[in-house]
Amino acid sequence: MMATSQAGASTCTVNDVTVCPICLEKYKTPRYLPCKHSFCHDCLHSYIVSQSKSTEPRLGFHCPICRVYIPSLGDSGKSEEWADRFPMNVILQKMVDQPNEKHCEACLRDGDEEEAADFCVSCNEYLCKLCTKYHRKNLGTRDHDIFTVDEMKSMQVVPKVNIENCCFKHQQEKVQLYCHDHEQACCALCGGTEHRKCDRVDTIEDAVTFLRENGQMDSLLNELNAFQMKYSKAKTEEEKNLSEIENTVDENVANVEKEYLELVHHLEKLKSKHIEELFVSLKEGREKLQRKIERLDDGILCLNHSKTEVEDAQKKTENDAEVLAKIVSAKRNLLELKSLNFSQLHVTISVMKTPKWREFTELTTIADVKLSESCSFLNFDIRTAELKKFKEFPVEAGNVFFGVFLSEGRFLIPNHNAISAFMVYDKNWKCIEIIGGLHYACSAYQCENEIFLTKSESKTIDVFSSTDFHKLRSITLNDKVYGITGLNGYLYVACQTHILKLDTNGQIFKNYEVDGSNNVHVTATQSGLIVFGDYVSEIIRAMTEDGRVVWKYQSPNLKGPHGLDTDSCENIYVAGSKSNNVHVLSNTGDLVRVIEGIPSPYFFKINEDERVACVCSKNNTIFVYRF
Repeated sequence: MMATSQAGASTCTVNDVTVCPICLEKYKTPRYLPCKHSFCHDCLHSYIVSQSKSTEPRLGFHCPICRVYIPSLGDSGKSEEWADRFPMNVILQKMVDQPNEKHCEACLRDGDEEEAADFCVSCNEYLCKLCTKYHRKNLGTRDHDIFTVDEMKSMQVVPKVNIENCCFKHQQEKVQLYCHDHEQACCALCGGTEHRKCDRVDTIEDAVTFLRENGQMDSLLNELNAFQMKYSKAKTEEEKNLSEIENTVDENVANVEKEYLELVHHLEKLKSKHIEELFVSLKEGREKLQRKIERLDDGILCLNHSKTEVEDAQKKTENDAEVLAKIVSAKRNLLELKSLNFSQLHVTISVMKTPKWREFTELTTIADVKLSESCSFLNFDIRTAELKKFKEFPVEAGNVFFGVFLSEGRFLIPNHNAISAFMVYDKNWKCIEIIGGLHYACSAYQCENEIFLTKSESKTIDVFSSTDFHKLRSITLNDKVYGITGLNGYLYVACQTHILKLDTNGQIFKNYEVDGSNNVHVTATQSGLIVFGDYVSEIIRAMTEDGRVVWKYQSPNLKGPHGLDTDSCENIYVAGSKSNNVHVLSNTGDLVRVIEGIPSPYFFKINEDERVACVCSKNNTIFVYRF
């Protein structure tokens, strides 16, 4: 066992290293955190439980000394058990139990009493000068960390046992195996008992090699990044919402004050009552939002920690056990995040003025104060989502192949015919704009404040303002253009036999020659995959930005694949126009789910913020589903 020292690391005013920085008494069963700070077991337990009361369930806590974020090692809903999972600091325990030990323990075993001069923290033993000399010469112990007895009294010392390298069930055993069935690292004892009947159990070296080579580490990092972006966005929106409701209350209080000055003494009582109601609502709303923000912040910290662990794991090649432990820890944290059903809370405070409020002698209140909440879950999972159709309407003279959600929940539908137009619907599915005379409009994509609309027959891309839909410019190309998407500031346009990469001004940067001659649909994932489909060969392919095809998907249950779309989890939606279903694929090309019973879908578009999906059936009918 090796050790690390942190001289002067503690901010505790007590210089005695055997004193707990929380209770300021001698350590009782000291346990240490990954940041190397030690605390009494009961002190650490009480601290963790107290920190977990404000947000349930928590995913971790901050070290009381250095404030480093520490992910939980146990069930997120059982914070009272977390302290048990952290290892004991046996060195500190020995210093507390044997404060006056002055003899070399190696010599005592031979019946000799020699004065101890040093302490080997790797062996957890006191040594005399002669034993220290040979200890440092012996091949088996020359790498041990040895400090003088005086040094031990003035620095923080902890065993250098990586918590992540220990078996979750048997904390004294090192991780040696990895079960692919349970996605869990374990010791040899667990491997021979709990995982004895599992299909695949590898050594840590083989497991790390497999996880590296099959892209699971990259996939995990991409998913962590996606969740981090989603949680950060939700946190920002809730902080903005908190400011909004505070401003709402401030405005209403100001109005009440102004009106109060115009009224007589009787209104004084009503004013006080109304302001009290407003601030009670504000307090309730603030508390709810702050709890949600704190929970999201907790999730983001956990994601940041897991992301850092995985990034470190990608760089390390020497200690496979540590690499695997970091991967398993990140997977466990991510799985815990997914299971907690995080949600984004939106709170509003509205005031309904009483119509005859000026007749104050008859009034008992100035206005009705109401705290309204709307909640949307952040952990969207299409595998279990249930779709319920709530809207259906026809497209006149419809020949629709594409559709796209715009900002503010709006939806754009291009009609692909000689006198085509595109129609824009608001979030209530009311048509708010029709732009005609487009001549075979195909697909559309919004990039910032501009909408790019492809027109196959004229080989052009028309660019419109996303605010008032007036035409800004036109991009002329040499190919018929169909599907369009965007990635990292560039546009990708499907042209049947190839895909063009161009900037928003129309300059072509790359021409990808692809298999098949009917690739008219294209979409892109957050991790950098360009996904396209041939509706005749019925093959979906994914390639990287350098043009390397990384996977392809084909199924006898997928006929006439058309519109493609992605979501924040990097699922890919393929509308089977002739198989009456939608195939949902992972970003590695694996089938996640088949949504059956949708008649002849030509696209399936997801809006996670509004929790709706829009489908075009038989080129001329729009179905809208809630999930």
